[in-house]
Formats: sequence, C-alpha cells, structure tokens
Amino acid sequence: MINQGANHIWLPYSQMQNHLPQLEVERARGSKIFLKNGQVLIDGISSWWSMAHGYSHPHIIKELVRQAKILPHIMLAGFANDETYKLAYRLCQFAKMDRVFFSDSGSTAIEVAMKICWQFHINSGASSKTQFISFKNSYHGDTTGAMSLADLNSGMHQKFEKILLQNFSLDLPQNQNDLNAFEDFVRKNKNILAGIFVEPLIQCAGGMRFGDADILQQIFLIAKKHEVLFIADECAVGFYRTGKKFAINHADISPDILVVGKALTGGTMTLAATLVSEEIFKKFLGNSLDLALMHGPTFMGNPLAASAANASLDLFESENYEKKVLANEAFLKKELEKCRNLKNVKDVRVLGAVGVVEIEGGFEKMLDLRKKFVADGVFLRPFAGCIYTMPALNIKKSELKKITDSIVGILQNQK
Repeated sequence: MINQGANHIWLPYSQMQNHLPQLEVERARGSKIFLKNGQVLIDGISSWWSMAHGYSHPHIIKELVRQAKILPHIMLAGFANDETYKLAYRLCQFAKMDRVFFSDSGSTAIEVAMKICWQFHINSGASSKTQFISFKNSYHGDTTGAMSLADLNSGMHQKFEKILLQNFSLDLPQNQNDLNAFEDFVRKNKNILAGIFVEPLIQCAGGMRFGDADILQQIFLIAKKHEVLFIADECAVGFYRTGKKFAINHADISPDILVVGKALTGGTMTLAATLVSEEIFKKFLGNSLDLALMHGPTFMGNPLAASAANASLDLFESENYEKKVLANEAFLKKELEKCRNLKNVKDVRVLGAVGVVEIEGGFEKMLDLRKKFVADGVFLRPFAGCIYTMPALNIKKSELKKITDSIVGILQNQK
C-alpha cells in the first residue's frame, strides 16, 4: 500500500516536491530497522529520541496486547480505569511531582502547561501575568502556543512571528554577568511574566546546544525569588537521556511544572504528561467551575497508551539505566573525540546518551550526509550543522560502535 499512499501522505519537515525517498520498513527490533529491500539499519536517533528501550520491546508489547483485550480506550471524564490511575500514581512518584494532566503529545502538553500558568495567575488575582520567557534556539513544539515559545528571530517558525503570541526570547545565560542581567529583566517584568520555559541542559531541536547545571539552578532560583513559574520541558531529555532520571536532577531543582513525552511510553505509543506541584493544583480548587481547568483532549489518559507507559516505567525501575547511560557517555566521548581535528568540524560534545559533532555545512550537505549514513547501514538525521546520535538507552555496544565508526569514517573522507 506504500505506493498508493505515497500520492496522498504529507510528510513532516519535508519539501514534498523534492524530498529524499522514504525508506520502506518491514519491521524493527531493538536498535535495528529492517527495510523491505533487505538492508538493516542501526537507528542512531531512536525515532526522534523516543524509543528508549528499543523497538518492539517484549515487555511493552506484552502489556499492550493484554490491555488491548481488556479496554483499549474509555473517556477520562466520568470513568476511572486501572492502567491510567496506576500510571498517574507511578509517574508522580517517579518524577517527584504531585498531580498529572495527560495529553496526546509533547506539543499539546506544552499548551496545557501554558494554560495552567495563565489560569494559575488568574485564579490568584494576577491576571496581568500573561507572557513567558523562553530562550533563543528553543523548541517546544509546532502547535500555536508552543511555536510562540520559539526564537522567532530565526528558525522555521519565523514566518509566523506577526501571528503568534508575543513572548520574550532571551539569550540563555552563560555566566554570572548574564545571570545578573537576566534577573534584572525578570525583576522589571515580573508583573507581566507568567512563567519561564526551559529545556534543561540540552536544546535539542535548536541545534543540540548544551547548557550548564549551575546556570539552570540559578535560573530556577531567580524564577522562585520573583514569583514567576518555572516550567521544565523534558520531552526530549527526560527518562535518563542525560544520565539521570530527568535533566533537572543535575541541578537539584523541583519545577512548578514538568512536561514529559516521547520516552514516556518507551516510544511505543503517543502520550504526554504535564505534571505540577500541589501548590499549583490547589489554585484550581473551589466551589466555582470557573476556577477549574476546563481542558480535556479526547484521548487523554488513554488506557492502551497508559499500559505502554507503565511497562516502560517497569523497565526504568528494574534496570540500572543510569549506569547504562554513563557507560555509553564514556564510549561516545572516546570515539567521537576522533572527529575533533577533522576538516570542517567545529565542535564535539557529549552528555549522557547524546553525542554531537558540529560541522560546517548547509542543508544540502545535511541531506548528502543522510544518504551516506544509510548507505553505511546507519540511520542518522543531521540538521543545523549537527551530526548527532541519541540512540536507544540500552543499545548494544557493537551497535553504538557501528554508529560512531560511521560518523568518524564518513567525516574523515569528507572533501
């Protein structure tokens, strides 16, 4: 059916007039993708950073099949089901948060976070607090509100600048002087600031830019000092991607709101969550329905997706992922360092299970590299001058070596 569907499907982030041919997939298992033409690829980016335990993990599949036979879906308005309520409890325990609002994807979970911030301040009698701070090179999703948190001076959302909500896109502080200037801005604008959105430690889609845990902690403390909500978007970096459960754990902070997705279900089904502190939640309680959060995606808390997330949490809790990721981090640092002095290489950086080689070159070069990696048996998707790998957290050492060998080898042969 692929040939018939090719005339009707609209692909993501693609110029449909001349995009690269799609690779036809037969099946996937672990970190391997088996193509219909017989080729086997090692997946170096875990399906946009979501397949934390690899493809078709037997425990997750078993739980999905079990739940599908019992209750694939029922609306959360009026009905309680075991899987969804179990996930609510377990996820809050895992993340050390108090309440969770489920939604469909990372972008929708960001929209929920924005709405919670606005209404928290309205319910608190501070309706002037409507705008957000995010940071240049940020990416929080492609829905309308999420796009308004992007850097609208550059990037793919720039064309919508005059249409989107007006927020503040600031430089991410790099030192104490920057932090002083940042705090001064927050102090002067705290009466209109609803919250600060941060991608902790790694701005992924914005160019795989790494941050500093001490700076992150100071941004958090500034937000608390001036009564501005702090929102951590961990859709990409949550669930051990940086070596700890969540990137915020490197800075020893507890956000007002935590947003997760992607690896929440081990990448098996779409599900996201917006978690909040009890302090935030209590502002929505009262005798008036007007105080309540009037929001409800049709498939929120979907039992089938919840079963996948519970199975994923089983794996996160039973296996030592911190040890696995730290071992992968050491290996990536050792192997990718071979690229540092190669022609056209600007930087090499590694954090947790994320390895980046930044190079000179535009869009056409990125497409050319994609084709070369596929020919070499590796699936990578370079962008914005970055060849990066974010594989499954439990990738085999031999498979990870195949990825790094391919990166090093192809860059060594670049003209």
